[in-house]
Amino acid sequence: MRRATKGEVSHAMICVQYGATIDSTDAGVQASNIQRELYGAEDTVIVLRLREPPDQLALQAIVEFARSEIGTRYSQIEAARTVTGGPKPRSKQMFCSRLVARAYAAAGVQLVPDPDYCSPDDLRVSSLLVEVPDMLEIVGESELEAWAARANPIVATHDAQNAILAAARALDPSIENFNDLDAFVQAHPEHDDVIARAYRDTGYLDIWRNDFAVNPWHYDLAEMEAAMNDRTVVEIRGYCIATIREYHTGGLRFAVNLAHYERAMQANPRRTTAQLVQLYRQLVQNDHMRRTVALEWLRRRYPPDAKTELQRIVPHTEWWFSIIDRVEPRLGVIARMNIKAAGSAAGCSSCGDTADDFLIVNGAEAMPGVPSLRLCPDCVAIRSGYGEIFAPIDD
Repeated sequence: MRRATKGEVSHAMICVQYGATIDSTDAGVQASNIQRELYGAEDTVIVLRLREPPDQLALQAIVEFARSEIGTRYSQIEAARTVTGGPKPRSKQMFCSRLVARAYAAAGVQLVPDPDYCSPDDLRVSSLLVEVPDMLEIVGESELEAWAARANPIVATHDAQNAILAAARALDPSIENFNDLDAFVQAHPEHDDVIARAYRDTGYLDIWRNDFAVNPWHYDLAEMEAAMNDRTVVEIRGYCIATIREYHTGGLRFAVNLAHYERAMQANPRRTTAQLVQLYRQLVQNDHMRRTVALEWLRRRYPPDAKTELQRIVPHTEWWFSIIDRVEPRLGVIARMNIKAAGSAAGCSSCGDTADDFLIVNGAEAMPGVPSLRLCPDCVAIRSGYGEIFAPIDD
């Protein structure tokens, strides 16, 4: 690719979260952990970001597009046409630079003239992007050995996803990704058992257990304290800060998927869908547990970090509504009605009265994905009676 384009780079990937990247290779579109990527001294590695930072809604659209393509097959022919020219059909399949360019285009950001046909080097020289310096770290032998000794759940995830999609494509070759598969399950109940079995047999529904086994300190404050010593404290602190910076959005996809599958289950009950509802309920709980442990450790060890680094999403903002509309749409309707009636966004999300802003401490159980609420004292008391636990948003 570098020779054909006379460029400096031959591959492109997109960072969608702290440490998490998505790219398109011969194995299809897959998510990976950039901390596991090793490069030699002779490799050219360039990190780019938008010259003008996107707002939260644009960023959300970019990330969600990239995630929605996971599983989509790689098109070697169309990747080659980027260089060789000729007819350029727009299939649903992907290659690396198409994935990145299309993701940004989904948010209205045109990195290149043609997002469907561009090379990694076209992205590198885009006038909308600027290079970020000093993004590489030297990896020592001891760290290499430590990584080599760890289980790699990413490989297990890739294998399971590919096996599930292979089983689905045996029934319908047009299926590219899991969005396609969801629609197929809804439309073809006669194949429900086959797909449900594929999810079970590949181990996909239990991959989450790997992190509990490998990193128990992510989920248990006592384990995190036990793991802390003079050598690890800096690493743990950095991990916890990164984790609470994405306190609400880092695992939002789990709550969004849970809401999606719960609606699908109500519309057309399927064994496959029931399994996925159960899975995403678990993933919502796991993510909430992980972020709560990180927050509590910082509050105990580094209180200023906990106060300044915790992600806050203010109720009734555009960003807040963009989340609520996907995870709790009825709340969005009620809040908008109250805002319209009062002529102000300052009132209670539930009734419109004078209100304060709160976090839902047990949000994973009570309202998965809802980052905050604006509530009056009466509504706090009523909702507390139903088991919801609140804390002031600025605590």
